[in-house]
Amino acid sequence: MKTYAYRASVLILLLVGLLALPALAADVEEVEVTGQAAILDDDKAQARDKAIDDGLRKAVESAVGTIISSETITENYQLLSDRIYSQAEGYVKKYKILDEKDEDNVYIVEIRAQVAVGAVTSDLESLKTLMRRKGMPKLIIMVAEQNVGMNNPVYWWGKTGIVSTDMRVVENTLMQIMREKGFTFVDTEVLSGKKTVKSPVAYLSDKQARRMAKVTDAQLILVGKAVAKDIGKTWEGTRLRSANAEVAVRAINTDNGEIIAVATQEAVVPHISPTTAGSQALKKASKLLAEKLIGQIAKKWVADTSGSNRVRMKITGVKNNRMLRKFIKVLKSQVRSVKDVHQQRLKAGTAILDVMLAGDTRSMATELEAKDFGGAFKIEVEEVSGNAITVKLIK
Repeated sequence: MKTYAYRASVLILLLVGLLALPALAADVEEVEVTGQAAILDDDKAQARDKAIDDGLRKAVESAVGTIISSETITENYQLLSDRIYSQAEGYVKKYKILDEKDEDNVYIVEIRAQVAVGAVTSDLESLKTLMRRKGMPKLIIMVAEQNVGMNNPVYWWGKTGIVSTDMRVVENTLMQIMREKGFTFVDTEVLSGKKTVKSPVAYLSDKQARRMAKVTDAQLILVGKAVAKDIGKTWEGTRLRSANAEVAVRAINTDNGEIIAVATQEAVVPHISPTTAGSQALKKASKLLAEKLIGQIAKKWVADTSGSNRVRMKITGVKNNRMLRKFIKVLKSQVRSVKDVHQQRLKAGTAILDVMLAGDTRSMATELEAKDFGGAFKIEVEEVSGNAITVKLIK
């Protein structure tokens, strides 16, 4: 009787496993696509990179598009690509170049790609590939921390400079978890004490954090606060005390000020020492919070590399509105990676634009400098970063 029950259990498990196989297989789509890019200044190497990136975008769009509902497909076609990435995540697991050539000053690649649909954070290699496509952005942590027994929070950008490692539980935990996933960080030990990154304010506003982080190499700031409090005895008759920790962090692009992730996490830990309980509660909360942040950041980066992302463009040397309109017209009609342009303001010869870009800013800058503006003016690119670009119009 026991043997029969055992065999039946094994059979049920096998059936469940077999039934699950199609579902697992459906998570990966294999597609073949063509990527193209203009060859500028006879730079075929750069054109090849751009053509591959174009092909990978098309691969994700093609694979993820197969799961879009019929209602979405019948909506305004111009909104389709944005809808695709708001409804599902897709990322390239691996790809193979089948053929490549250049014709009429255009580089062309044929690609076979495997695209996974789901959360990229569960696939370490794909997450690292995603970071490379984003240019390996560096992070900096600016979290003020206050443990049990502290009268005031501690933070490395204060007047006293860097604080001891055991007092920076949240920072160290976030760095450990995120480094394991491939994230890179600016060394705050090097920055500590520098006048440009010192502030008497513990809990920084987004604007204050951006201003301080922009003098470093960081493209992303993790800014927030962490507080641990003694909440009393765990059980009556014991010496154990519990500490409650709450950590709140937001991730901000230094280029354009966009908040791409927000997370809070609480944790309670008992210990005979209230201070140790507080440290362990901060560590536990930080571990859980790190996974939340990684998930949100990765989701945003997937959308950036597969769809379009917002780039802040600053234009100086604008003599009049007619000059700006001409620039925007060329930007929208002749730069292939630009999907849309929104003018934010024009004041004192400086204009600010929000550009929806399906590509990277460095490629857009190179392409812009090669454009002809009918002899009205020339373009000089002054500064380029992941999510921002500054250009000067010269008469």
